[in-house]
Amino acid sequence: MLQTKVYIIECQTPNVYLQEYKMGLGANHCKGVWAPREVSLTTLSVAAVYCLITVPGNLLIILSVLLDPKKSLRRTPYILLVLNLAITDLIVGAMVEPFSMYTHVREAARLSISYSWLSQFVYFICCTASLLSLCILTIDRYLAIISPMWYRVNMTNPRVTQASVFIWLLSFASSGLLFVTGFVMYAFIFAILTLFCAIFILVFTYVRIFVVVKQKVKDLNNLHQGDAERKKAQERNILWERKLTKTHLVMLLAFLACYGPACIMIFLMNLCSSCSCDVIHWLRDMHFVLITFNSLINPFVYALRLAGFREAIRHLLLSCFCWRGGAVASYNDQEASYTAETSITRSTTLSVPQPVQNESSSVA
Repeated sequence: MLQTKVYIIECQTPNVYLQEYKMGLGANHCKGVWAPREVSLTTLSVAAVYCLITVPGNLLIILSVLLDPKKSLRRTPYILLVLNLAITDLIVGAMVEPFSMYTHVREAARLSISYSWLSQFVYFICCTASLLSLCILTIDRYLAIISPMWYRVNMTNPRVTQASVFIWLLSFASSGLLFVTGFVMYAFIFAILTLFCAIFILVFTYVRIFVVVKQKVKDLNNLHQGDAERKKAQERNILWERKLTKTHLVMLLAFLACYGPACIMIFLMNLCSSCSCDVIHWLRDMHFVLITFNSLINPFVYALRLAGFREAIRHLLLSCFCWRGGAVASYNDQEASYTAETSITRSTTLSVPQPVQNESSSVA
């Protein structure tokens, strides 16, 4: 018995979106085909939930750095680079996800969405900025562990600011290629670059970092008993380095867990000529869901693992609640006692001050 496939063409509005939505390589057969409504509605729902968590989470991280009462977070180059990454994630939650929600509402209603280039452009700017920020953060950790003296002298806040500006300029310029290649093909190029950076930069540097840290711990254990004070100081520095490095490793693993499957989906979108158009559209949206999920979880990595962030967030939330409750005076008394207790504790425990001890005690 012959089966007849009936294609219903909806002509209420021109399908400008998919006519201009340049598909790549294996996805060319899906040009001009609408995504199933369940795809659009699923992505719409997920983006709405992400937006409600991503924006306040990253905004809290940014404010905790800028309004830190001890100003210790702002003095650390690594934390300033984390701040740049948090700004990127905030833009994802405040712009990319709302644009995506509106686009998928119109897509589900079969309305023209030819302006979607704006959402795609901002999306790839943020993706590129996140990738470059993680690379710079990894290089920062590499230099801090491999050449600590050079790092303390040369890795200054102005240079970190220059690196952050360079990241945004390069992200903006490279994302302009989107208008030449189209969304799917540019995603293919981005996936190749992501895998290259992950393999040759992130993994290589982390192998070297852990080798050097292990050697430092071994050298520390070989110090004589007469060097007790020096040994204690080096223990504090190594503990801080390991804490910050492990936190960055968790952040890196979260990045790879989100971007790795997303890159595989992008490859399938471009190379799978036998995949149905429904599968292509599911891959298109699910890769977006995975990548934006990384912007959602990053703030929790900082807040849960770094004591400096926890203290700053606590101060920020306390000040907000006390201001709303009219208990500013009691809050100030509470903060004064907290500061006094902290200073007493530090004066009794840190008998030998080190150049980086202020940062290590507040960040780690």
